[in-house]
Amino acid sequence: MRWIWYLLFFLFIFSIAAHAEKGGYTVDSYPIQNGPIDTSGADGTNSFWELPLWIKIAYISGILLAFLGSFKIIPVVLGKIKGMLENHNRQSIFKYILDNPGCTLAEVSYRQEINRGSVKYHIFRLKSEEKIILKKMGKFLRLFQNSGAFKVSEQVIAAHLKNGTSRMLLRAILENPGITNQELAEKYYLAKSTIHWHIQQLSKDNIIISEQEGKYRRYCVNADLEIILLRFIPANRPTSAQV
Repeated sequence: MRWIWYLLFFLFIFSIAAHAEKGGYTVDSYPIQNGPIDTSGADGTNSFWELPLWIKIAYISGILLAFLGSFKIIPVVLGKIKGMLENHNRQSIFKYILDNPGCTLAEVSYRQEINRGSVKYHIFRLKSEEKIILKKMGKFLRLFQNSGAFKVSEQVIAAHLKNGTSRMLLRAILENPGITNQELAEKYYLAKSTIHWHIQQLSKDNIIISEQEGKYRRYCVNADLEIILLRFIPANRPTSAQV
């Protein structure tokens, strides 16, 4: 590629030399005509190939320089545009993770309207920059800010709250300690089997505890996690720590 620049430089120097040989310009006075002056236009036109050699060389050299220069400039401009778009998307994804701890890659892709391939790339970059951490929870890989802001128990709670039914049941138990499976089923018009499954998952992670009372099993939020849970879903009642 370098030889092209040498060639163009040679053509430019040659055009200057060719112009110098002409000895410059001569300005002659134009005799005043008697009668009206013809203002209809030029007396004649010359084609490009009838112009002096140095003009032709300079013109062609200019076109070649502009054409070849565009190959240098266009990739730089496109690279800057691509970099700006990537940075915007990465910042948008990072903000979503901050606002929605425990979200999944699929959720980010859907909510941000960015294809999964791009989301995977940006998540990889954010992880390599140590801005986020990935936690395998159940069958999902969940995303959190890497700042020590979330303890393990908080990450587990955040993961459960991503499920709408679990979130709804947890709020009900938080606001109505001692509520039963039957009462939850009647309150939300859900099958007892559905409620039992979610309760089982929450009990497995020690988020709620139960107590048998006659033929009913009553559910309460684990007191040790109540304050943490209230950070995510504030309840309309005072906590045990506030009573």
